[in-house]
Amino acid sequence: MNDRVVRPLPLRATQPDAERWLEALPAPVIGIDAGERIRFVNAAAAELLAGVGRGLLGRRLDEIFGPDAPMTALARRVLTGTTGVAEADVALVGPGFALGRATVAAAPVGENGYIALVLTRPPRPRATPPVAGHSAARTLAHEVRNPLAGIRAAAQLISRNDDAESSELAKLICDEVDRIHRLTDRIDPFGAFEPPRFEPFNIHEALDRVRKLVGSSAPDVMIRERYDPSLPLVRGDLDQLIQAFLNIAKNAAEAVAGQADGEIAISTSYRPGVKFRSAASGAARAQLEVQIVDNGPGLDPEVADRLFEAFATTKPNGMGLGLTVSADIVARHDGRIEVDSEPGRTAFKILLPIDPEDTP
Repeated sequence: MNDRVVRPLPLRATQPDAERWLEALPAPVIGIDAGERIRFVNAAAAELLAGVGRGLLGRRLDEIFGPDAPMTALARRVLTGTTGVAEADVALVGPGFALGRATVAAAPVGENGYIALVLTRPPRPRATPPVAGHSAARTLAHEVRNPLAGIRAAAQLISRNDDAESSELAKLICDEVDRIHRLTDRIDPFGAFEPPRFEPFNIHEALDRVRKLVGSSAPDVMIRERYDPSLPLVRGDLDQLIQAFLNIAKNAAEAVAGQADGEIAISTSYRPGVKFRSAASGAARAQLEVQIVDNGPGLDPEVADRLFEAFATTKPNGMGLGLTVSADIVARHDGRIEVDSEPGRTAFKILLPIDPEDTP
């Protein structure tokens, strides 16, 4: 995709008073008519939906988010009723994109069945979990850590060999065991992981770990790197972002498994022309882009429209949670994921915000 500067989409004249009021809101607003077609988006919504395709006006909501998506269902509840509806923690996902989660309020505006969807992304509340749920999660974490200890001990024994390659792989195993151990210490029964612990780090540190892990498990797959060395540091949770990138890269490796020319390309770049507002009151921020591209057969049509939904998978032994976890982690970092896929090329683009003081 080319760099782009997001601009507001044009307004219709059918609801001038309502639209002037909605345009002034800092939160993303989408106007829907009685036929579920998009008739209005304000500037914030245009920024949010900039990567999901052109020509939003006149398209049905289910064309953007999918017929069974939470956004579509919520809008239909208001269209078939007489009062407004508000729902928290709504997944903003659709075919080929994941924009995180938001609180969505939908209510009638003006006449002729016109409704407005207002999206806000408040800070994630930290509720105290019930003792039973907390205990179950900690028990699971304990059961995961037990085999990890044995794996790490075996890797340490291997590292004592004189073989340099074996020692390097053993160190990688130890580092990965330590990372998983840290994640299990932070399991949140209500959200997979606790909120990210934001610290500055080089994004290439995370990607280098991912390359080594994928390379060791899929040695026949060519992995190419194209990194921008001038990128600023990212403020985020290193362990969690490693997991997000790793889930995507592992899927890419599985997609090209057994393919004679199977290849994965991992690249980074700075996108000064792409700016997104991550919160209703936040400023639009420039984006750092990570791309993970494979030359496999493309996404299976059975799951292409449900890519980021939990348990959406065609793998015989897969659980369908990897991309769901990746989307959640990226959303917690105020980022977004976009996907383009066709036979011979599937590209996952992960956009993460760069703070103004870190902009080159």
